[in-house]
Amino acid sequence: MKRALSFLPVVGFVLVAACMAPSVPKEQYFRLVAAPANEKLAHPLAGILEASPLGADGVTGERPLLYTANGGVKLEQRNYAYWTELPTAMIRDQLVAYLRSAGAAEQVVPSELRIAAAYRIQGEIKRLEQSAGDKHDLGILELELSVIDENSDQLILSRVYHTEQPAADHSIDAAVAALNAGLQDVLKRFAADIDA
Repeated sequence: MKRALSFLPVVGFVLVAACMAPSVPKEQYFRLVAAPANEKLAHPLAGILEASPLGADGVTGERPLLYTANGGVKLEQRNYAYWTELPTAMIRDQLVAYLRSAGAAEQVVPSELRIAAAYRIQGEIKRLEQSAGDKHDLGILELELSVIDENSDQLILSRVYHTEQPAADHSIDAAVAALNAGLQDVLKRFAADIDA
């Protein structure tokens, strides 16, 4: 009996240890951010330019960050890593801020203001993901952006902008930095196309 009671603390410790769950990683939240334009457009649009939130298919428009290890055929959502807002709204907000700083039109506004605009930007996020590589990961961003004349419903500009920016390492932080660099590149090219 005494012998059986001496094993009781050991058995209790084993049972408690078996019931303990591993610690859960803390959630992380990231923003897509572009710096203001370095210079103003030489030929801005006459009138107000409005931008709607971009469209996106399925998981591309959701808040968890996406990861692929096979060139984008299979996507996985990152656990515990999220965008602060839906990418469709976040990229649109950065687009508005960038085009304002570039002087792309008399005024550049989000569509929620519901004002009579001369031009409208519509777009879709095709890709927004971290792509794993042997040596380094990539931040891959692909946006389809169009400018439409609201008075005539004429298409002024429509292009697909694709960029692949190298990440410093395999971390989520490095992937987000690469995606921010990619967003900067796409916005700069889009503004240049409006100016052409």
